[in-house]
Amino acid sequence: MISSRLQTPLPSHSTRRISDFLSRGTRADRVIPWLLAGFAVLYYSLYANAGLNLGGEGGTDGVVAMRLISGQRPIVDTFLGYNVLWFFPVAWLFEFTGPNYLELRWYFFAFCTTSGLLTYFVVHGQTRSAWYAAIPAVMVILVPGMQFRNYMPFLGILNALLLTRAFVLRRESWRTSLAWMLAAGAGLGLTFLFRIDLGIFCTLIFLGLAALYPFGERGRFLRRTGLAAAGVAGGLLLTTTAHLPVWHDAKARGYDRAFLEQYTGWLGMINAEFRRQMDTLGKMERSPERPGTPPAAPTSAPTATMPEHKPRADSWEDRGALSRTPLSGAIRAKKWTDKSFAISTYLPLLISAIAILAGTAGLFSALIRRDPEAKERFLYPLTVLGCALTLFPQFYFFRPDTPHLSEMMVPFLAALALFIWVAGRLALFGPKENRSSLPQHPIQDAGPASPAAEARRNSGPTLSSLPAEACGSASFYEKSSHQRSRTLRYCAAVFAALCATSGTIYFSHAFPKESSGSIAAKKKATHAFRALNGVNVNVRDRDAVWLPKLRDAILRDSSPGEYVLCLPYSPTINFMTDRPSPMHNLYVDNTVGEGKFLPFFMKLVAASPPAVIVIDQRKINGTEISRFRNWAPQVYGWLWKNYTFVGRYSLNEVFVRPGRHRGEMVPEFVEVSD
Repeated sequence: MISSRLQTPLPSHSTRRISDFLSRGTRADRVIPWLLAGFAVLYYSLYANAGLNLGGEGGTDGVVAMRLISGQRPIVDTFLGYNVLWFFPVAWLFEFTGPNYLELRWYFFAFCTTSGLLTYFVVHGQTRSAWYAAIPAVMVILVPGMQFRNYMPFLGILNALLLTRAFVLRRESWRTSLAWMLAAGAGLGLTFLFRIDLGIFCTLIFLGLAALYPFGERGRFLRRTGLAAAGVAGGLLLTTTAHLPVWHDAKARGYDRAFLEQYTGWLGMINAEFRRQMDTLGKMERSPERPGTPPAAPTSAPTATMPEHKPRADSWEDRGALSRTPLSGAIRAKKWTDKSFAISTYLPLLISAIAILAGTAGLFSALIRRDPEAKERFLYPLTVLGCALTLFPQFYFFRPDTPHLSEMMVPFLAALALFIWVAGRLALFGPKENRSSLPQHPIQDAGPASPAAEARRNSGPTLSSLPAEACGSASFYEKSSHQRSRTLRYCAAVFAALCATSGTIYFSHAFPKESSGSIAAKKKATHAFRALNGVNVNVRDRDAVWLPKLRDAILRDSSPGEYVLCLPYSPTINFMTDRPSPMHNLYVDNTVGEGKFLPFFMKLVAASPPAVIVIDQRKINGTEISRFRNWAPQVYGWLWKNYTFVGRYSLNEVFVRPGRHRGEMVPEFVEVSD
């Protein structure tokens, strides 16, 4: 056998003990998922009643669900923004429990719990280590993503599970493989019915994996081609079948055309955004401006009127996209929360690029060698990464903030865990030695062999038994192979450390933030606040000062069934006061422009005069121009002339229709810093 000093060093005894411990299964495989579920329920119960965000998605979910219960048609009568399954289950829940804010929160906590369990099963699928898979699962449970939008990370990790089971993991039974392919198709159908853009991206991954499925195994190409074709046909059939109940309802209630137009509309949006990014990339190649920085802001100080400088139509402000934190923030930012956010924005890009390049090279090599084990080893984490990156565009190009980062990072944490596992094992144990890759030379027999010689022959060729030319060739080959192996192990160790650093920095940034869906919402939330529709929560000191006064002002000057108009976006006010909104789309911002919004507003208040109008003056898109008074000064001025101002509660200004105010007309001012 080739001299051991030329081989990759064997792992130490302690290293093998760690590996054996992480690889243990059986009882842990059965117990840990239950422990994770129990931990999630206990953890979420600690802050299920903590906090209230007037501009949060929970208000939209509740208001739209109540509209659906009242008989309004999706899309036609009420704007959805997402697809119908985003709201239908909430409406079904409310029909059973009645509109209830805490029930709604627990409904989404159920998705948080499921996402944690799916993360466990995704990581366990390749590592077969229950203990190791529990680590990213716990991180996902602790930081589940922005509250009331937990469908997004759930869909990303769900598709990762289904697609890896369907097209990546090797199975003895073709029936099992086909069943998982059909399940993946059904999962695509559900994904489309929640978010069409995610459905489109995951379908591309589905088709790409199906195209790769026949390759990489010897003598099974035709059989696997037929199985992949059947899986694609059956899977896409189930994708379509999942739409049939909704389509039947749409045809019966007359929103079928609007339902279909959503799909073409999303395709158009994706195409337009792709072209915009390509144009931006081309401009950056000709311009010294740094990527990811917004256009220069006006040099004049912001005022309560429309600034003289109007942002360009393709600017960050007018697109409604938040300005992306610059890469330099990773070094120059003074606060750790800003520094860690910048790192968590750009480091996943570097990791993804390295993983795609190295993983694709390894996958291509495995396909050429027809090595199914190596194919699975490289394709599995790449598939999970692809599903995570389906959430990347909405974060990076539109809302680069902590809430949307936390959504993307749920499936990305699973990908990081897999990268660490694969790269870590490569760094610890090195690549597998393949004797068949060594130069082979026939060994000439010089007559009857002695027992010692026979033993050496049976144990394989050694350097001393090879001819002089072969000995030199094998020695040089082994030295070169050992050097490559050592370099590869160092690179793998660096990559594993990079992935671990990314996950750690992200967690240190997101866990202390309420907007990531973590228990940080409970911090200082000690004051009870109650309103209608099951709003029974604890709020912070600063919010306890003005929230009750805002609630009372609206309830005092409006009657049940009367409209309360909240601009630009405070749907939770409508939900907690049980007052409907006259807006078809509950959201509006500076992307509309006052030229279009002014006539719309005048027509709206004439046809459906609100009893109360609430104006939130926060910077909804993070820029001064996105304050309502700055981008809609004429509407704002009209309110002061035609409605009665009754108070300012933090940043919320309340106007009442003339003659409706009950009590002495003394405006209240409860100021809280922005």
